[in-house]
Amino acid sequence: MTTALLLDVDDTLIDTRAAMVAAGEAAVAELWPHLDAQVCHAAGVHFRTDPNSFFGRFSSGEMSFTHMRQERVADLLAHFSLAPVGEVNSRFEEAYGPAFAANVRLFDDVLPLMEAARTDGIPIGLLTNSSARYTQQKLEITGLSGVFDVVVTRDTLGFGKPDVRAFHHACRLMGLEPRQVVYVGDDVEIDAIAARDAGLSAIWLRRDPCDSGGAVRARACGIPVVSSLSEVPALLRVS
Repeated sequence: MTTALLLDVDDTLIDTRAAMVAAGEAAVAELWPHLDAQVCHAAGVHFRTDPNSFFGRFSSGEMSFTHMRQERVADLLAHFSLAPVGEVNSRFEEAYGPAFAANVRLFDDVLPLMEAARTDGIPIGLLTNSSARYTQQKLEITGLSGVFDVVVTRDTLGFGKPDVRAFHHACRLMGLEPRQVVYVGDDVEIDAIAARDAGLSAIWLRRDPCDSGGAVRARACGIPVVSSLSEVPALLRVS
């Protein structure tokens, strides 16, 4: 049986994608009220999609969280030809924050997995590329603050996944070797394959049923694919 379980947070436990789209949409509508609803929604999707991978540069330690967010706002202005507004970054965050918090929710399969793991005596930790402040906020909103044995954010080391050191650090905090830990996440490269390369057992959570390419990639690497966290306990008992 598995000794410990390590989980990703965003879009694994929490529907961060939907919350970010809604918050980005709300912020754009607040700052540019003349825009129609379709444009505001498209801007929210663009902000979450982050086509220039500013979040990836934050995760690798290349830029700070504040700088990353400023670059994403600047990208919105450029991409949608939005008129400059005064104090745009602070005003965007002031509108974005409450809307994000209002839209954060757990996936329905999270609490049953946690209960099953606890019943089997399996400790649970978190490893996320998000900032410590935002992670704590999300855990508080969803009632998960203080629940996990270990919470490792990008801030812990100054960089995050897919760097093997992030995985190894989380395992050390749990007092275990990587081979004793199963990692579950929704990103096939940054979560599943990176965890496997770091010596952990990996499970890829395919939240998007249309992502057949990811499934092929994971299975080619010998990584089990699940469509729900409800499938994870059975895999833990045989790993």
